[in-house]
Amino acid sequence: MTERPSAAELWPVLPADVREKLLAYGHKYWSQVYEDVALQNQNWIPLRSPVGTHAGYAELNRITQRVSQLVLDACRRRARTAGELRAVLGVPDGRIQLLDDDEPLTGRLINAIRSDLLLERGVPRMVECNVESALGGVLDADGVIKRWMEVYRDEPMFTAMDAAAPPSAVDARFDAIRSDVGPDQVTAMVYTSGGGYPGAHDATYMINRLRPFADRGRELGVDLIVHPVEWLEQDADGRLKAGDRILDAVWRMFVPTFVDESDGMAALRAANAARNFRMYLPTAVWLLSNKTIFAWLWDDLDQLPAEDAEIVRAHVPRTWVYQPALRQRVIDERERLVFKPTDDYGGHGVFIGPQTSPEDWAAAIDAATGPHIFQELIEADPLTMQFLKPETGEVVEADVSYCVSTYLFDRIPAGVFTRFSPPGAGGVVNLTQGALTGGLLLVNVGENR
Repeated sequence: MTERPSAAELWPVLPADVREKLLAYGHKYWSQVYEDVALQNQNWIPLRSPVGTHAGYAELNRITQRVSQLVLDACRRRARTAGELRAVLGVPDGRIQLLDDDEPLTGRLINAIRSDLLLERGVPRMVECNVESALGGVLDADGVIKRWMEVYRDEPMFTAMDAAAPPSAVDARFDAIRSDVGPDQVTAMVYTSGGGYPGAHDATYMINRLRPFADRGRELGVDLIVHPVEWLEQDADGRLKAGDRILDAVWRMFVPTFVDESDGMAALRAANAARNFRMYLPTAVWLLSNKTIFAWLWDDLDQLPAEDAEIVRAHVPRTWVYQPALRQRVIDERERLVFKPTDDYGGHGVFIGPQTSPEDWAAAIDAATGPHIFQELIEADPLTMQFLKPETGEVVEADVSYCVSTYLFDRIPAGVFTRFSPPGAGGVVNLTQGALTGGLLLVNVGENR
């Protein structure tokens, strides 16, 4: 097998003068870098972004691109349409809002991807392949690294290392939307006020906060309106309206299994059934995020070309669909496993074996409703991160849990969303559970220094 570039975070091997300079900039500029970043946890602020190589970033994208295609291929081996796939996955009828059971399983369904990767001795291990139009983290991941780069712009030390941000995920997603719905179509970015995004309950705040984002969309040919789903209406002809504007397209920014009923949702459902607008993307994409598909990848190894089979073995954790007959095995092997629901999100219902008592582990298994998978535990590399406590000025360096996510929009890599636990937190890394966020600073090291 060809040796691939390491994706390990570089802090431990960076020269001392580089580390000192990064932290000096962090102490001086952290408040402007993290201004208005949507964090649930405001107790700690990172003093830098994680650091990786350009080659390591390319390796993350190579894996994400190929695994997302393998996910679609595995589904196509079992189903032709969304309805057939829903049945094979055991997803109840009606669980996924706005689903068209006749939707064919085409390549359009993998036009928005975010991989969630843990690093194990520098090797990326993909614990989830999120296939959704409502991918989170794009705005803050882009914003944080953009502001760090503004801070570093005139620093010769970083220029000599070819320091750069990944390509903009914000711009790439707008390019993908324009390509999918057509240029200059009136498009509503529709979100739910009941979502987990901080401030989402205040529609005026959200619309104002996202106004620069909408302005950027218009610059790139997407006539964008930010609008809560609860406010949607239909006109006399059944066309969907956001305020006084008739919509050509809807960019769905809510998870289709977790949205409350409302008059606006009813209007969206009726207009969708009438097919009088285009949706970016259809809710059939949610099926492709189902964690059962990782078990299928392993089941199908003997059907894959050798190179693809090697990608699965090297980068997809061994995954099994849970069945009651496997209960004792899952209990006995707790220290080596993670237990997850197959179609939830946000870290909900995830149990990490070594961090769960035997009693709680057995109780979680017995209380589980709906399909679940169990997965080999990844011995993830920790991230050594430096944190500031704004209230007191205290600085702490801690080894914390770390997840790196790469985006593909229309199969084009763009942007990196890094998340890490604050000091003293547990092993599930998710913003809704208090994780912090940063971009990824890309550099060249070694020969170029």
